Amino acid sequence: MQQQKRITVTNEEDFIRKLDCKPDQHLKVVSIFGNTGDGKSHTLNHTFFYGREVFKTSPTQESCTVGVWAAYDPVHRVAVIDTEGLLGATVNLSQRTRLLLKVLAISDLVIYRTHADRLHNDLFKFLGDASEAYLKHFTKELKATTARCGLDVPLSTLGPAVIIFHETVHTQLLGSGE
Repeated sequence: MQQQKRITVTNEEDFIRKLDCKPDQHLKVVSIFGNTGDGKSHTLNHTFFYGREVFKTSPTQESCTVGVWAAYDPVHRVAVIDTEGLLGATVNLSQRTRLLLKVLAISDLVIYRTHADRLHNDLFKFLGDASEAYLKHFTKELKATTARCGLDVPLSTLGPAVIIFHETVHTQLLGSGE
């Protein structure tokens, strides 16, 4: 098992060096969000790293991931970001929220991972609040980007794509006929 170590990134060059990718390389950023214990780290390990435990996992419902962790997948050329669970015990909720919004701001693709009988309102509240904050804090930058690229699109289309990975439990599948 690869030992995780806590690092602080001071700037873009430091991040690139610690992630061990090339500074001129174009890559996508994939991040994952969801509640504590829903399998975010496990999902990333199996999706991008052939099941190796790049991101720490645990069989318990307790939080393994505190803060934000990143790894580079050289096969798919993506920076993969694992985030702390939304229901995790945290001392400063607003600090965690700001950190998650920063992750959203740099993500090209967001996976919202949930393991429940049905989709709950917290998922939609999180995505709605994140979308509102994204537009509130990045409108100036988004407008500058559309002008620079000659785009005439609504600003709301410029955020990351979102995949909802909903693993059901005790739920009858559609079309099962029973």
